[in-house]
Amino acid sequence: MNCDEIRDHLIELIYDEGGDSPDSIEAQEHLRICPACRKELEELRNTRKYLKLWKDEAPPRNVAMAGYAPASSREFPWKYLRYAAIAAMLVICFLALANTRISWNREGFSFSTGLFKEQEPARDYYTKSEVEAIMNDSEIRISETSRLMILKMLDTVEQDRWMDLQYVRSNRSLIQNGN
Repeated sequence: MNCDEIRDHLIELIYDEGGDSPDSIEAQEHLRICPACRKELEELRNTRKYLKLWKDEAPPRNVAMAGYAPASSREFPWKYLRYAAIAAMLVICFLALANTRISWNREGFSFSTGLFKEQEPARDYYTKSEVEAIMNDSEIRISETSRLMILKMLDTVEQDRWMDLQYVRSNRSLIQNGN
C-alpha cells in the first residue's frame, strides 16, 4: 500500500475498526515502515484524545454595570410604538377594503369611500347599440381568424410545393444519371 491508500484506512485504525482484515494488516505494516503516515496517525489520535477531554464552558453570567439601565426600561417607548404601528396598519387595511379615495387639490382635502354607495340596479337586457357592437366585434374576430387560417394554409401549400419541386429535381438527376 502507498501513503494515499493508507489515508483511507487511518480512521479505521484510530477507532480499531479494521480488525484482522488483509487491508488492516497491510496498513499496519506500512505504518511500521513509513514515518510520515505514522506521524499523521499519531496526530489524529491526539486530536481524538483532546476532543474527548474538551468540555463546553458555561455562558458568562450577567454583570450589572454602574449607571446602566436595564433593557426593560430602555424599550418602554418602543412597546407603545409597536402598538401604534399595528393600529395604523389596521386602519390602512380598513381604508383599502372600504375603497377609500383621498385627494388634495385647490379646493382642499377630499375623502370618499365606495363602501356605502348606491348601486345601479342590474339590467337583464342589452341595448340595440350594445348588441350591434358585440356583433361587429364578433364579425371582426371571425374575419381575422379566417384570414389567418387562409394565410397559414397558403404557406403550407407553398412549402409543400417547394418540397415536391426539390424532390422532382433530385429524382431527375438520378434518372438522367441512370440513362
